Amino acid sequence: MNNPSVEINLPDRYDILKRKAEGQLSQIISPVQDALNHIDNISQDMRASSRGSFMVLRGDSGTGKSTFIHTVGLFRENVEIISISKEEDIGKFLSSLSATLSSMRIIVFEGREALTDVSNELLEKSIHAINSFIRTEKGEMTLIAWPVNRDDLAEKLAHLSNVLGAESLSGIDGPVYIFKGPEKQEYLNIAKNTIALLNQGENIHDLGISNDRANELVSNSKTIGELLVKIRSELLSNQKTLKALSKTERCRVWIVILAGNEPDSDIDAITRGTMYSADVDRMLSVTNANIVHELKTHPEKIGMIGTYFDARILHIPILAALAAVRSYADQKLKNTMKNMGMQVISDKKVKDRFSETGLVYSFKNKPIGSRKVGGKVGSNSTAAFEKLTTIASNDDVSLNKALAECLKDMGLIKSYTYEEDFGGRLTRRTDIVAVTDEYTVRLEIMWRKKTGRAEISNYALTKLYNYGKAVGYL
Repeated sequence: MNNPSVEINLPDRYDILKRKAEGQLSQIISPVQDALNHIDNISQDMRASSRGSFMVLRGDSGTGKSTFIHTVGLFRENVEIISISKEEDIGKFLSSLSATLSSMRIIVFEGREALTDVSNELLEKSIHAINSFIRTEKGEMTLIAWPVNRDDLAEKLAHLSNVLGAESLSGIDGPVYIFKGPEKQEYLNIAKNTIALLNQGENIHDLGISNDRANELVSNSKTIGELLVKIRSELLSNQKTLKALSKTERCRVWIVILAGNEPDSDIDAITRGTMYSADVDRMLSVTNANIVHELKTHPEKIGMIGTYFDARILHIPILAALAAVRSYADQKLKNTMKNMGMQVISDKKVKDRFSETGLVYSFKNKPIGSRKVGGKVGSNSTAAFEKLTTIASNDDVSLNKALAECLKDMGLIKSYTYEEDFGGRLTRRTDIVAVTDEYTVRLEIMWRKKTGRAEISNYALTKLYNYGKAVGYL
């Protein structure tokens, strides 16, 4: 994959959303209380009358009526939802059903939302079948829901239900319920939750959309579906801008942290998802470095840069770092290490140690799971690593080359260069440019005796800022 830009998942249709977020819809869907209250009233009436009911769910396209009716069970106990596709014969389908064991069963008609989707003959035949079914024992506690997005179809169904079934089918207030969707103040939270759940925790800034711009999009959107479409459109526009600006190359930018205090928890605090993507909002909140004042003027842009470059913050533990350097150091580095009293014998377990690092998992495109908890790093290893950081303060190139050689020997990259200029408007050199069969990764290596989330954030934000300046986006 030569293009590392994120392909955002942001569906605006229920059927796609269900497929993408199976078992996780409760984290996205907000209750529409008025509509749920209406369902409660129907349920009570069905119990009292010992028969089923029919509801025409009238809502404009994008209001979320399909999402609502299919997710009633998230907010009410013991509700069974069944769909009837457009191709199925309604009469035969209803006849094949047994009595429901749930407190309530909702049967949803799919693909029949406009009058042009259904012939008059089929409409009348369908209403006859519904009227017959809800009067049977099998039809008790069954609500037949027919979502529509046109007034003409809603009126036609209301007329037929009144003619064929009167109040027993149409109800005292008529069968048509006007669904308006979630409250507008809920739109942005729904969008943010959808983005985060389906995109490794991405936030609105990662899409290049500021809070002010997001609120503007909400105010100009009549439905939640329209808002999701606009956000997706904005993202594509932002990506086009970056495409046009990036004349040199498009690559991944991964920040690699090596520190004597093993800062796993600090990295966890400023990343998100199982790929350890850089979380710009979190990083901006934990450091007051000068770079932050510049970035806070346009956090959505730096977020977009992070997304565009697939920015990640990855950790290499002390023992893996020592093993790699001892095993792949060139002669010059070995001489330096010997002069400092360090071992230079190759580690037979180097590939095993390195294979468990987040860096290797990223090159394998595998989610980084729970880290293995090993024994405490010994004082000798810690002291040896601190000597490596001393070397790094004067000559980190040799150390970085050893890491690159390790990656190459493990078959994770096919070639690499070091201290290569990124080009563009600013001269910025990358520690390691690693090339695989599918993409290029620019690795920025941070060697420290001790570090924390503030310093890591400052380092990562500065790198992203420089890349953004280089491509002309900032």
